[in-house]
Amino acid sequence: MGKIKHWLRSMPLRRAFVSLVLVMAVLVAGISAATIFTCVNVQNHILESVTDYQVLPPQETEDEYNLVIADDEQIVPGENGQLVILSTEYQIANLSDTQRVAYYAAKAAVVLVPTLLFVLGTIFCAWMFYSIKLKQPLSLLLQSADRISQSDLDFCLDYPASDEMGELCRAMDTMRAALLKNNQETWAMMEERRKLSASIAHDLRTPITVMKGYTEYLSHNVPLGRISEDKLMDTIHNLSLATDRLEQYANQVREIQAMDAIPVKPTACSLREFFEEQEDEYTVLAQQHQLQFSMDISGVPDIQVMLDGILVHRMIDNVISNALRFASREIKLKAGWQESLLTIQVHDDGKGFSEESLRSATRPFYKENTENDHFGLGLSICNTLCQKQGGTLSLSNHNGACVEMQIQAEKIDAD
Repeated sequence: MGKIKHWLRSMPLRRAFVSLVLVMAVLVAGISAATIFTCVNVQNHILESVTDYQVLPPQETEDEYNLVIADDEQIVPGENGQLVILSTEYQIANLSDTQRVAYYAAKAAVVLVPTLLFVLGTIFCAWMFYSIKLKQPLSLLLQSADRISQSDLDFCLDYPASDEMGELCRAMDTMRAALLKNNQETWAMMEERRKLSASIAHDLRTPITVMKGYTEYLSHNVPLGRISEDKLMDTIHNLSLATDRLEQYANQVREIQAMDAIPVKPTACSLREFFEEQEDEYTVLAQQHQLQFSMDISGVPDIQVMLDGILVHRMIDNVISNALRFASREIKLKAGWQESLLTIQVHDDGKGFSEESLRSATRPFYKENTENDHFGLGLSICNTLCQKQGGTLSLSNHNGACVEMQIQAEKIDAD
């Protein structure tokens, strides 16, 4: 039975249904034929047991009797030239009560048994088809729909059959996985927004507190004439600096919030030339900070790829800007491409990332040193741009800080 179920589950719905119907039709036809044959034999056997029959005296020909023979009668020759009329009705009339009941039961069975077998076979086919092909997948689909409606997406819909119901279950599981991924991305975005809001509230407090302190100082001392003109101008200058910093911070907040709306526009790009064109730019930039810059692009093949060069250039700029602040003597950039994945590593020989920085440096406005003017957005922007291009950003320490960016860059096949 297990092999039959496995065989049926591997078949498409239509073929499985037709196969069940054909098998059941053959069984019903065979059993019906055997039943009819048996019942007819029983009837004949019962009639043959009747020895009393009508005998006509001998005549030269049958025509001289002037007999009208009914459909259920037949004339057979008897002994001494007599004719014997065999009549089914005559035979039945001479049956005993038990024989008559058995005869009519056999006669009814000829019609009832095939009809009953047809009805039972149809019901059995429907039950087998539902039990083997529909019951389990429908139950799984209903349970999955119920769990999805309750926002419970952390499960797997496993129905290994290769028929249409199996495809439907796999489609449902694909939809569940897509919903789970979308929810996780939404939750992650909401968490990032929450952290961003908390960071904004925290960082805005400093310039606002400074401005509030200066305004209170001025409001108390200016009316009393206790502040000199130089002190007044110095205080106004400090207020102006705090205002500028607040404006810069607002612009940075607007920039990080606009990251999600930046479109990715890949265009055909010569990968090796893309890096060669930037080498001189970063070399000059490093020299301005009394640092050395080197680029290793030996792992970059001379191919055409689909790449948003503007976004990639911006990512490299942000990472190198961070490296310029922490490097001791040199900065190294290494790039490679393999199987549609572009990898860019920027390494500096500074003190490296702290444990806290390794965990949090890609968060918006994260700053390990709160006393500098750095807003803590460079790595956060790079991380967002990496994700938008189907890649990732990772941080590590290798004799200094190392930032690795991976993004998708599909090769353009030459015609």
